[in-house]
Amino acid sequence: MTFKWQISSSENTHCLQLVGDLTRSTLLSLWQQRASLFQNQKSCLEIKLNQLGTVDSAGFVLICEILHHYSKLGEVKLVDVPHLVLDFAELYDLDQWLKAFIQP
Repeated sequence: MTFKWQISSSENTHCLQLVGDLTRSTLLSLWQQRASLFQNQKSCLEIKLNQLGTVDSAGFVLICEILHHYSKLGEVKLVDVPHLVLDFAELYDLDQWLKAFIQP
């Protein structure tokens, strides 16, 4: 079980690509850095989830925390959201909140 993330930037957008299994046992390093990933918030942050494997409830909470924090600073979009994340959102009654971030 491994997890990593990759950061890239363009002129107006930061991109956070989450890769692997985002679980309680793999998320500590990202959790500790979540508020300082992007010191200079650009106009948009895209969080790409298409390379995620397993996501547990702790991983879902981390995604929500990142969304909440960076949405205060600018636009945030979720890209390629797996069904498991949508299922957690529905389970915790956050589906409408989460849908506001999902890029069509």
